[in-house]
Amino acid sequence: MKSLLPEGLTFTEVKHLPIVKHFAQKINLVDTFDTMVNSQMELPPGIAVLAMVLDTLSGRTPLYRLEEFFFEKDTELLLGSDVDPNRFSDYNLGRVLDKIHQTGTQKVFSAIAQNAVTAFDIDARRVHFDTTSVSVYGDYDYTDEPFNITYGHSKDIVRI
Repeated sequence: MKSLLPEGLTFTEVKHLPIVKHFAQKINLVDTFDTMVNSQMELPPGIAVLAMVLDTLSGRTPLYRLEEFFFEKDTELLLGSDVDPNRFSDYNLGRVLDKIHQTGTQKVFSAIAQNAVTAFDIDARRVHFDTTSVSVYGDYDYTDEPFNITYGHSKDIVRI
C-alpha cells in the first residue's frame, strides 16, 4: 500500500509541548537564563533549561539522555531554533546546571517568578508566604516594629 505522506516527510507527536513553549516565551524563560547565567557554551543555558522543562513535562523519565528525546523532534518548533540534538548531552546539561548553581538558583528563580507575575498580571498583594516552618534566632536592633510576630505550630512537627 502506498503511503499518503510525501516522500522524505516525517512527523512526530509533540502533544502539548508547543503550548508549554508558548508559556515559556510569555515568561521570557530562555532570555532570562541566557542573560543571567554567564556561559560561553554552544548550548545556551536558556535553551538547555527549556529543553529540560519540555522533557520533564512530556512524561518521559528520567531526566537524562535528552539527545535521544530530541532526535526525532522538531527542535525549531519546540525550542524556537534549530538545535542539533547532540548538544543535549548529559555532559553539556550538567555544565549548564553547574553554571546556574554558580549564578544562584534563588536569584534565577526570583527573576523567572517576577516575569510570570508581570506577564500574567498577578496581584502581588494577595501573595502569601507561610513562615510557620521558618526559625529565626538572634537579637535585632530596630526602632519600629518591622512585622507582627505571632505564635503557632511548625508544620514540620507531627503531634500525636
